[in-house]
Amino acid sequence: MRAVRDRVMGTELLAVLPPGEAAAVLGWLHQVEAVFSRFRPGSDVSRANAGGRVAVSELFLRVLTEACAHQKRTGGLFSPFLGAEVARAGYAVDFDAIGAIGVAEPAEPAEPAPARTAGTPLVHLDHDDGTIRLPDGVAVDLGGFVKGWSVQAAADALCSERGLIDAGGDLVAWRGHADRPWRVGVDHPTAQEPVGVLELPRSAAVATSSVVRRSWPTATGGRAHHIIDPRTGEPADSDCLQATVLAGNLAAAEVYATCLTILGTAEGPGWLAGLDPTATWLTVDRDGTVRHSPDLPLEPAA
Repeated sequence: MRAVRDRVMGTELLAVLPPGEAAAVLGWLHQVEAVFSRFRPGSDVSRANAGGRVAVSELFLRVLTEACAHQKRTGGLFSPFLGAEVARAGYAVDFDAIGAIGVAEPAEPAEPAPARTAGTPLVHLDHDDGTIRLPDGVAVDLGGFVKGWSVQAAADALCSERGLIDAGGDLVAWRGHADRPWRVGVDHPTAQEPVGVLELPRSAAVATSSVVRRSWPTATGGRAHHIIDPRTGEPADSDCLQATVLAGNLAAAEVYATCLTILGTAEGPGWLAGLDPTATWLTVDRDGTVRHSPDLPLEPAA
């Protein structure tokens, strides 16, 4: 086993795996990034968002179809079609570029797209001829979802009995019966001390959604972030600064954490319990108060 670090999908990657498997994971994630990046003109996402009927890869269609299934399952609270809205909020270029500029400029044009909480009747996915056609004003942004999906897919394809893949704090970890549990810290969004330490079960996925981590000052003196509420088309404005979810699948955990952040600390936990009773959660609100489900395996930070 060895720890391999790199940067992919706009975030830091840590893979603790046998050397050959670590190299395979890194190659796979770079391949996924080339297909799904909003910031590469030749990616499937960029070409689809440019409009018209566009030929795309089977990988693109597969991931978008799974994202649409989560959209339906959450009643539209999660949506893979918020690319125009997140660009209008200022996230129209790679986040590293926003940091270099120091301020995010909204993308043009500025007409809000209608809320899309009841499915995607105007988005045409054709698996037979491998094409997609988006209506005017609609753009794909698979962001954190495709990161979680691809990390989970990588882990599922590996043969090692123990391993960990961490992409910017969103991770999968697994171990054999006799192996010691993986222990991972959960950062606090506004304090230096971590929230605590999770002792993970044998196979686990952990995702965190935050309105602090990827946020930026706007030209008008306010702040914006990349978690868009599909009901309004604007950055989420609940009391939840950060939500962490422990589940059995990282793509699902990504969806759950995003929805908790949108719904807030009062409504979100009950909503998640109704959707997936096996998932556990932790939230941090604007006052810094930490709440978590009773069965979350959280220990105080040392």
